[in-house]
Amino acid sequence: MVKDIMIKKHQLKQFLDSHKDCYSNYEIKRILDYSEDFKTDVFLPDLVREIYDELGFVSDEHNIYLGFMELLKEAFPSYSERNILEIGGGILPRLGKKISNIQTTGKITIYDPRLSVYEKDAPNFKLVRQKFSRNDSVGDHNLMIGFMPCEGAEILIDSATKNNMDFMLAFCEGGPHGDEFDYFEDANEWLHSMMYLAERNVKDHRMGKVKVKSLKEYGDPYPVIYNDRNK
Repeated sequence: MVKDIMIKKHQLKQFLDSHKDCYSNYEIKRILDYSEDFKTDVFLPDLVREIYDELGFVSDEHNIYLGFMELLKEAFPSYSERNILEIGGGILPRLGKKISNIQTTGKITIYDPRLSVYEKDAPNFKLVRQKFSRNDSVGDHNLMIGFMPCEGAEILIDSATKNNMDFMLAFCEGGPHGDEFDYFEDANEWLHSMMYLAERNVKDHRMGKVKVKSLKEYGDPYPVIYNDRNK
């Protein structure tokens, strides 16, 4: 056990040394704070979760990305054949990469201004290093996803429904962000507001109903929603 932790600490140090320009000093300290025992059966911050998955520290049993993909498969059985647009893919686009690896005829485009410069495009894997906005075209994509994009949740809901596009969204804590026009008192108020927005927009655009799933078995306390056109 001790030897395993020492090996992982060495791998983590090598990774951070070679990716210093991707993280602030504060973020590096926070990542290292979680490296005392390398627990992966708990709900980890996004920065830590991405790196642990990149380095192979997470078993399939505890891999929340695989859990999200299972929910995608249940909701949209042919998602591997779809053209997917992901909002807020992270510094290391671990979910997007996993999806691209199983895609057959589909492709995935990932938006995030902080996408690592060390990540490269592939034939079915496109990286866009900017925020996705309401005015951005969805092109030929026909499924929109977001894995805890936080403030990107509202944009995802608006854009997906405006374009009558199937979607799945895993929420994060959301809540107050300290912005000038942020009127939410707490995370619950924000979540209720986003749920109401999704339900109203899905109904208005005749996209079926909003269904709610969970990733609680991975320690995630926040809901996952998607539109279900099957009535």
